[in-house]
Amino acid sequence: MACFIVLALFALREARAALPVPPNQRTPWNPPSTSTIPNYVIKVADQLFNAGFADPRGGVYRKVEVFSHHFDQRITQTHAWVFPGDFAVCWNGMVYRVKTAGDAADLEADVQAILATKPWGGRMLASIRSGDDSDPAAFWANMQTQPIVPASIALLLRLGRADLADKLWVARDQPTLTWDQAHLHEREEGLWLTTAGTAWFAAAYWRFVFAFGAADDFDSADVGESILEWRSRMPNAWQTENRWLSNPVSDISFLTPVPEIAADARRRLKEPRRQNIDLKAIADDKNGTGEFFHQTQAVRLAQLTDRLEDVVGSKITIPGSLMFSFDPVYQLLVREGGAAVPALIDAYENDHRLTRTFDYSRPWSIEYKPIAVRHVVELLLGDLLGDSAWSGKSPAELRSWWHDRQSTTRAERSFETLADDHATPEQWTESADFLATRSDLQRSGHGWSTLQPGACDPGATPAPPNGEPLRSRTKPSVTELMQKRVAAFANQGSELACSMAIKLALWDQKGALSSLRLAAKLQSCRANPQVAVARLSLGDANAASDWTAELPHHAKFPPLAQQELAPLWMFPEDPVLDQAAQALFGDANSQLSPIKSAMSINSPLMAIPAFRRAVLSALQDPTIAARFTQRANGYIQFAFDKGSVSFPDRVDSRSAKDAVPPARAQDMVAWGMSSIDGAPEFGLDWTTAAKDAALPAIRSFIEKNGPDMQPFPSRLAEMDCGGRIALKPVAK
Repeated sequence: MACFIVLALFALREARAALPVPPNQRTPWNPPSTSTIPNYVIKVADQLFNAGFADPRGGVYRKVEVFSHHFDQRITQTHAWVFPGDFAVCWNGMVYRVKTAGDAADLEADVQAILATKPWGGRMLASIRSGDDSDPAAFWANMQTQPIVPASIALLLRLGRADLADKLWVARDQPTLTWDQAHLHEREEGLWLTTAGTAWFAAAYWRFVFAFGAADDFDSADVGESILEWRSRMPNAWQTENRWLSNPVSDISFLTPVPEIAADARRRLKEPRRQNIDLKAIADDKNGTGEFFHQTQAVRLAQLTDRLEDVVGSKITIPGSLMFSFDPVYQLLVREGGAAVPALIDAYENDHRLTRTFDYSRPWSIEYKPIAVRHVVELLLGDLLGDSAWSGKSPAELRSWWHDRQSTTRAERSFETLADDHATPEQWTESADFLATRSDLQRSGHGWSTLQPGACDPGATPAPPNGEPLRSRTKPSVTELMQKRVAAFANQGSELACSMAIKLALWDQKGALSSLRLAAKLQSCRANPQVAVARLSLGDANAASDWTAELPHHAKFPPLAQQELAPLWMFPEDPVLDQAAQALFGDANSQLSPIKSAMSINSPLMAIPAFRRAVLSALQDPTIAARFTQRANGYIQFAFDKGSVSFPDRVDSRSAKDAVPPARAQDMVAWGMSSIDGAPEFGLDWTTAAKDAALPAIRSFIEKNGPDMQPFPSRLAEMDCGGRIALKPVAK
């Protein structure tokens, strides 16, 4: 199979790609002789050049600045083979336009610099070296968004420098996470072709999407057209997803979005450039006094929907879903409220543009998927109408639905849905969630929430819920409707009883107790920490024992998420909860022990007496917990059993300058304590003597201030806020 693919690969075409073609790209090549590099590596190099891999022959090797978007830069310093016409072939086998060309570079010295970096690097990216001008091989690492050793070997072979290519081929491999051995090269043609070809296309695709994301439509269009030309020379087997096959067949299915993205880049190039306006400043104008708000609403909506293609999404966690609620265009459209719905329905039906945002599972993943404007519109409709209102409806059906309801508020529409016995359980739950959610919090798609500034200030009274104007409704009231839905869910054994009971507790605490007890007949609701908090807040005598009894059955027991332990810090004096806390934190080998996670110390857990006792005990534990690994690029790194920790390398007279001692368990815990406001300083990189001198102050701080530490959140209405700990304010 592999041999057939290799023999059938890369039928040469005359069509020209958009990027400049080096003058000797089609010039016949006599491969150099080498006894070190296998013949199949040379054969694959020839195939790559026939497919479009840039030919460096005839170029002058110089120090240059090229236009690129590697590592969020627009200009990259490197060494490359420069040609007339201000373009150059770089070490990753691609052509770049040259901004400035400097002095001649020394190819032999550069290869030696590359060798010193252990260039194979376990086939991992070398991005950690980028931007470090002191790195002698920065010129090479700066062009590496995917491993480029195969490309570099091919370039040297093409130049007839088999002596230098040999050195790269035999450069020692670092062990990888899956292979406990080094210098493991692909030993046959199909495997090497897969490695080299995939790396080349992956590097080209990253260049393509990063240029598009940075609004460089010229480079994005050119690279996109070139990729399509190169891909057309690949066998069909390479162009379908086959990552689970054992055959050495490359998978370049990640290139599937290229035509769509390239077309969008060309569209943008043809359209007139918009006027630059400070959209963030407009979104921050909460009173609407600026010039933008003096326009009619129709004009504002037209401008905002036109700019949807510039909306930028971000990830709060990786992996995780994209959020757009921080983008000013998104915020302003939500602010327009129901008036924006008709324009958004039109966009939902007719807008086929792309945004500048790409989705990915990890930053280093090859697959970056473009996000269409239509996806952002769907999220906006969900925020304005509720997901259940629009989901599954055609544009015509949605217009009809909105026509009948546009004069009502979302709270009124949510009430109607909650009262509708024919609505779905999901619609009831979503409606109850909107009505009971505090009005300074906005639920966004994929479960994310956005809070207004000041919404999570400790001690502040939570804002009234969205449904507050409906308090006076009776026969039925909002409380009665939620009670009805809790009973229905509980009788069906549905976990939705938990969330509905929580919403009821947020809406009407006094009217929620019977429903909470009904929901707690379900094991899942007894184990739910928010149900437990609501029951404990109402004095339910069985709440603590019900919740603690379910802890051992938790899917991730012991639970690692802090919010899942909220009952422990909200009700630290409850004897049942105190006993549970002792079991969770008292054992030094427990996954919840402060020894295991120093980062959990600066958290509401410090309000739990048993956790503080565990911290004090850990401050006397001299067991080695982590070892110093490196001090580089302005950071210090320590490694422990299941990971590592890095922090800025600050100038401190107490720091160990040469051999940094390993971190003991007591050091890790003291370091975690030092991040609490008002706590004494402590550095992991300090000398042992400096650490020993600081430990008594840390212990004294806990003993003096521990009982007065105030956790946040401290009640059910605050559980959408992040957890933190603070000292009790000093009386004036």
